[in-house]
Amino acid sequence: MIIRWWRAVAGSQEVLQQYAEHLERTTFVEMAELPGHLGASLAVKVKGEDQELVVMSLWSDLASAGHFEKGAFDDAVVKPSTQKLLKSFDLKVEYFETVVATGKLAGGG
Repeated sequence: MIIRWWRAVAGSQEVLQQYAEHLERTTFVEMAELPGHLGASLAVKVKGEDQELVVMSLWSDLASAGHFEKGAFDDAVVKPSTQKLLKSFDLKVEYFETVVATGKLAGGG
């Protein structure tokens, strides 16, 4: 399983909420339709100052994770409307290959 990882800073609780709603309405819906997609989540740093966030998506293999590729394989795909919303964001995504997993990530209960 491949983990696609991207970080950004929302800057405020209000912006974080707007971004979360955007993900639920558009990006996560679009991802769910792609072959090899296993799920996605938005997480916010506990006790963070500026609503630091991570978007993590799970893919069956590296080829599937590349569906979002618009330029280089690790270029982040950040729509102009999202760029205006966020305080800062990574221009690159990171990919991790799962070595060992447990629970639901491993297919268990």
